[in-house]
Amino acid sequence: MNGVSRYAQDRVLPPLREDRKLRLELRLVGGLDRDDAVQEAWLAHLEGRNPARAVNTFARRERRHRQRMLPILN
Repeated sequence: MNGVSRYAQDRVLPPLREDRKLRLELRLVGGLDRDDAVQEAWLAHLEGRNPARAVNTFARRERRHRQRMLPILN
């Protein structure tokens, strides 16, 4: 399995008091990008930033990148 499994998420997510927003953002990230999104969440947590916001920013950045690359690849 390429993404983070539903059952392993508790072990790989940063320890947060309120992680509902982070879990929601991770659900909205595509399966291929979920591992990278979890890494973004950890990095944000270690830097003292909001992990849910970091995951959202990562997902939007990846979506924009794919939209720009689509005409090039076709």
